[in-house]
Amino acid sequence: MPRPRELPVFGSRLQLWAAGNQTKLHNYIDARHKELGPIFYEKLNGTTNIVFVSDPALIKSLFMTLEGKYPLHILPEPWILYEKLYGSKRGLFFMNGEEWLTNRRITNKHLLKDSDDWLENAINTPIQQFISAWKDKCKSTSFMPNLESDFYRLSTDVIIQILLGSKESFNRSKYYEELLNMFSESVKMIFITTTKLSAFPLHLSQQLNLKVWRDFKDCIDLSTALAHKIVKEIIRKRHKSDGLINKLCKENISDDNITKIAADFVIAAGDTTAYTTLWILLLLSRHPKVSNELRSNDKNKIQLVIKETMRLYPVAPFLTRILPKENILGNYILDSGTPIVASIFTSGRDEHNFSQADKFLPYRWDRNDPRRQDLAKHVPSASLPFAMGARSCVGKRIAMLQLTEIIHQIVQNFDLECINSSEVSPIMCQVLIPNQDIQIRVSPRKQ
Repeated sequence: MPRPRELPVFGSRLQLWAAGNQTKLHNYIDARHKELGPIFYEKLNGTTNIVFVSDPALIKSLFMTLEGKYPLHILPEPWILYEKLYGSKRGLFFMNGEEWLTNRRITNKHLLKDSDDWLENAINTPIQQFISAWKDKCKSTSFMPNLESDFYRLSTDVIIQILLGSKESFNRSKYYEELLNMFSESVKMIFITTTKLSAFPLHLSQQLNLKVWRDFKDCIDLSTALAHKIVKEIIRKRHKSDGLINKLCKENISDDNITKIAADFVIAAGDTTAYTTLWILLLLSRHPKVSNELRSNDKNKIQLVIKETMRLYPVAPFLTRILPKENILGNYILDSGTPIVASIFTSGRDEHNFSQADKFLPYRWDRNDPRRQDLAKHVPSASLPFAMGARSCVGKRIAMLQLTEIIHQIVQNFDLECINSSEVSPIMCQVLIPNQDIQIRVSPRKQ
């Protein structure tokens, strides 16, 4: 299998540092694929051979046939060390084996397969409150929201409402708002400090109790404590609600397990939908014709925009699995335990998979749009923002419902103008985020 030239002990770590370290990992791996092809391996950390794949057929094979009954994925090393040191048992993201499968099947039933409209009702309530707050701020003039903070809090609000259901809600007091803000900021810091730790020897950072480790530990301590506090309060009210907590209680899951699973949902909610919403608004503000098309009240068009945004800016630019047994991928035999990384940032921007791959063209996802005839290449499986297979994103239905409704409400009620003077580029902070604050002027929509 192709591989880059590496140094003993260091592997290719020095080359990654020279390219911009972890914040530019997506660009670094993209360049490697251009150099070495759709499958190669590399020792990024100097010790472990990691196989990187960008070919859609190989990625599909990984998720559909090779991952096994109990799919394993790669976790950030600081998170593993924290759990090992402090015994902090976490939810589905950290579970493996039969424990994961049992709990995943139960959550699938309520989050992915339930045909009832309780989920949509729960999501729409905080979105309506969010839009009302924006309307109040721009009754007579435009304003500049703190988009990252606003959408982090909205995503947290949405997942809390899902846990509660449509019949109950927290009293939106000043205390609740402060608690929500504190929680959102602490969750953001988990990703920031995890990325910073990649520049230091992890165990040495912990043993010397360096500031970067202390900051990381503090934000996990705080966010976990706050998430557990929120979830336990919902469990206390479970008999009055019709939300996910109530449904999990009826499945005879212990309160302790429900707390772990639900707390992880609260922690995971912020980054995924918040940053995708940010990227969508940036693209819409720079493509007013697309914004106008969305005002037809056809929500299917919004879903095309979401798909196209996630192709260009997948929140998780790398999807990972660990082979459960020796197997064949493409032309290569891989050992049991081999870590494999699907490079969906690369596959989504590859001209072999998408014509005019660097352009924002939502209509490429609409089979009935005549403009699509000019786009010869279209491989949908090359863009997998929610992954595939048994361990695909359990929150994908939540994410699509939330993104569709918030974008629908924003384009119907507001005009957007991006005032960033320099190009906004994606960087890695565990997830794909903008390299600067996205500054958008929000005005009442001109009828």
